[in-house]
Amino acid sequence: MTRVLAPLVFACLLVLSSLEVRAQQSGNAPELGDLLTGDLLMTADEVIYDQASDTVIASGNVEVAQSGRVLHADSIHYRRGDDVVTASGNVALREPTGEVIFAESVELTGDLRDGVIHRLSVLMTDQSRLVASGARRIDGTRTVMRKAVYSPCALCPDDPTPVPLWQLRAARVVHDQVERSITYRDASLEFFGLPIVYTPYFRHPDPSVTRQSGFLTPSYSSSTALGAEVTIPYYWSLAPDRDVTFSPRFTSEEGVVLAGEYRERTPDGQFVIDASITRALTADADGDRIRGHVFSHGLFDIDKSWRWGFDLERSIDDTYLNRYDISSKDDLVTTLFAERYSQRSFMSGSGYVFQDLRAGRESDQSPIVLPLLDARLVSAPKYAGGYTTLDANLLILERLDGTDTRRLSIAGGWHRPTILPGGHLFRIDASLRGDLYHAYTPLHRQEPYGGMRSETAGRLVPELAVEWRYPLITRIGPFRHLIEPIAQGVISPDGGNPAEIPNEDSRDLEFDHTNLFSTNRHTGLDRVETGPRVNYGVRLGLYGPDGGRATALIGQSARAKGDSPFEPGSGLEDQMSDYVGRILVQPSPWLDFSLRFRLDHRDFTVRRNEIDLAAGPDWLRARLGFADVDRPPESTTGDFVGGREALMGFTAGPWDNWTLSADARRDLEDNASINWNVGLFYEDECIVIGTGVSRSFTRDRDVEPGTVWHLTVNLKHAG
Repeated sequence: MTRVLAPLVFACLLVLSSLEVRAQQSGNAPELGDLLTGDLLMTADEVIYDQASDTVIASGNVEVAQSGRVLHADSIHYRRGDDVVTASGNVALREPTGEVIFAESVELTGDLRDGVIHRLSVLMTDQSRLVASGARRIDGTRTVMRKAVYSPCALCPDDPTPVPLWQLRAARVVHDQVERSITYRDASLEFFGLPIVYTPYFRHPDPSVTRQSGFLTPSYSSSTALGAEVTIPYYWSLAPDRDVTFSPRFTSEEGVVLAGEYRERTPDGQFVIDASITRALTADADGDRIRGHVFSHGLFDIDKSWRWGFDLERSIDDTYLNRYDISSKDDLVTTLFAERYSQRSFMSGSGYVFQDLRAGRESDQSPIVLPLLDARLVSAPKYAGGYTTLDANLLILERLDGTDTRRLSIAGGWHRPTILPGGHLFRIDASLRGDLYHAYTPLHRQEPYGGMRSETAGRLVPELAVEWRYPLITRIGPFRHLIEPIAQGVISPDGGNPAEIPNEDSRDLEFDHTNLFSTNRHTGLDRVETGPRVNYGVRLGLYGPDGGRATALIGQSARAKGDSPFEPGSGLEDQMSDYVGRILVQPSPWLDFSLRFRLDHRDFTVRRNEIDLAAGPDWLRARLGFADVDRPPESTTGDFVGGREALMGFTAGPWDNWTLSADARRDLEDNASINWNVGLFYEDECIVIGTGVSRSFTRDRDVEPGTVWHLTVNLKHAG
């Protein structure tokens, strides 16, 4: 701890040496006041040179400052005969980094490499404290303390006498400035002053260390699937730019799971690899006992415009991630991509491999996409006040079992937004899109590796869209009101979706307020929305003076003809679409309400209803979620789903540092629980404690409904 004290004492000696010369010349002590020598400033009530003992003495509110360091003491003595410097009486040293050292007295040798400190107390930069009855400085790099106590817990400002929440008490503590570590011998961990754990040896980094190899806080849990479990992570700092964390999981029912995460920063990016593997005692659905996974992602800059990256997600079997509580994903995506951004253009090239973990899905039917090329070019506004766009897409998709697809799509457009007199917002969008497809389909589904049928198809889709908005804003009292009618007309030829064109990326359509005014509501390129149609609606708003607001949007779409390219149950299958909208109410930070809905256009029957309500102050926040999606008739894609679910939960923190949370999801159609969670969390400046219980009612092959309990205790600043 005296590593930072030595330069200041040395600075004091320089000043005292100059005082000695002046005293010898005048035969008297220097005048009282401030003395400036170079970049060193010293203040004292009195400075005396004792020729008999060859001692220089500065006393009375001595303060020495140099290079950001400040030393306070009642007196400083320098005995030239034995080359010893002593600072005594309320010694306090403030380091530029913020560390403050207090001592009753300090005695150092002339070379400042060895010395003794009496009654040492240190306030470190992370606000932790270290107190010792005495300390010895050795070779300028190590401080050995006896009868020391360390704790990061803050003391009560009104009464600092009670012991902290936890502390480390040791017979011997060594602070090594070279290794930047604090080592304890014959140490005990005390909670509220009561020893609960003894260890002959313990070590942790000092506050100057931001990363250092060593064991991290273990976690404990118990689950129906894995039994009792303990995870003991070890952090290994390989270099300033890379590290790894080993996190073996020891379970009583399934043995040991070897897990870890590797992280590295490169000159142009970074990447992470997260993986695990185990030889389970319980085999998976296929009888295999070797189970594991690997997740990895990376992102790298090529230059100021180009970058490339990857995402790797693979699991050895379908249920491993869920059973071992690693991830709830049911679809894993592996991709390699490169992309370029400029002021008004974007280009990308990528490849995808999918792993479907859902029951009944065959891996041979999952597509492999290589390559997928996209480009979008946008010109500066110049043509009749508008701007032009050019979009291009190339797709090659293959399956081991199923249809292979090749696609080339090119679209050009002209766009002209303008503001007409009176505040009318007007926009014209004209485009022409051409698509060319080539597909290979098995002749017989039961013989996927048999003969293949080759089909080629194409389409040309011109489109003209005109949109009008008229926002009307007025103020009544302290509130601002908004009424904005919106109308959009779209003209394009009927048809455009021949049966020869496979549907790979437009299967999960959801008609809602977000795509009410989209010219093509399909999510991908394989399906287009054609035919004359009109989209119309109104946007309402009420805005308060303190930031509160209430907004709403409701609208509908109408087609010129009754034949629709959309699936039954989508809300767009009839000539007149369902009504869609959203209501958002946020009158204050205490209340947040949103409602998304879709109403049948014939009788206003609710086809989709999603409610999200959060209410209460920060210390007691409750949430209610509800989703009711009408189950549609059987569609050709089979991708539409429905059901009714409710989510209820709350977060409470009525006491300082404590947080209690609970939530539950329930299937209202089957009147059955999906999952629930209860957690209790405590955190202050020196400790983090988290515990909780959760239960899942999901069944999936070897995954059964189960309960998990977990506990984590983290002593801050001690590892």
